[in-house]
Amino acid sequence: MTVGAQQLPRAGGLASLAPQKADMGTAATSLLRPLTKSGLSDLMDGVLRPDLWGRLGWLEVKRRYRRTVIGPFWSVISLAVFVITIGTVGASLWNQDVVEYLPYLTAGMVVWLMISACVNEACTVFVANANLYRTARFDFSLLIYALVWRNLIVFLHQLMVYTLIVVVLAPHILSAATLLVVPGLLLLLINGVWVTLLLGMLCLRFRDVQQLMGNVMQIAMLITPIFWPLEQLKGAVQLAFVHFNPLYHCIEVVRAPLLGKVPTPGSYLAVIAIALVGWAITHLLFSRFRKRITYWS
Repeated sequence: MTVGAQQLPRAGGLASLAPQKADMGTAATSLLRPLTKSGLSDLMDGVLRPDLWGRLGWLEVKRRYRRTVIGPFWSVISLAVFVITIGTVGASLWNQDVVEYLPYLTAGMVVWLMISACVNEACTVFVANANLYRTARFDFSLLIYALVWRNLIVFLHQLMVYTLIVVVLAPHILSAATLLVVPGLLLLLINGVWVTLLLGMLCLRFRDVQQLMGNVMQIAMLITPIFWPLEQLKGAVQLAFVHFNPLYHCIEVVRAPLLGKVPTPGSYLAVIAIALVGWAITHLLFSRFRKRITYWS
């Protein structure tokens, strides 16, 4: 009887500890939840928070131009001076009419600047924000959406240069086809998100990729028909540097509508194919290595 009496408190003690162990297990599970979250959940939860990534992108634009008088309009002035100067020389160099060449150059440069800015900033998006996601729990995709959003804001500012040049020199190019700039821009943004996310992870893990991408973008700007009309190339050279150039198709789905033209079906198919393949690869890598981003930093 004595032994039984002594065993009862012990059993009761173990029973009283069971809820505490359950609470500890629940707490441990909640702490590990951000590490076990899937890449798809991160992307979906992030895109549903425009209040966060929209605010992050807007504050970054304000931070860059803090204590300036005209703020982001400095990029508008810089682009205007660039296209007018280069456009005057380029029209003579390529034997083009200034009235046609300046809108072509401006439309191409506006789109190219947004693409190159997304690529260049993607190389440091996780490196520069390491202190943020080390100390706070949030979706990594918020940084990606904020980056693409702020470059879209700058694009809309720089679009003023195109509007001014077209209104002054060639208002006749504006037509119903100009409305196709909306779906073209949407396709460009969809591609911009996966490119930014993929490069962000690669540059975080392998820091040499940032230097490589800087050199690649410099060369790509010259071999892509931005400054020169694509009609200047013929045969296999045109096939290699124009039709097989993914950057050309990404620019063309936005530039062609800005020039009052309908992009070719080949350009739309190329951009959609790039998006499908790029997102498949990015989703696979992000899902596999998402939990290592904090440790790579």
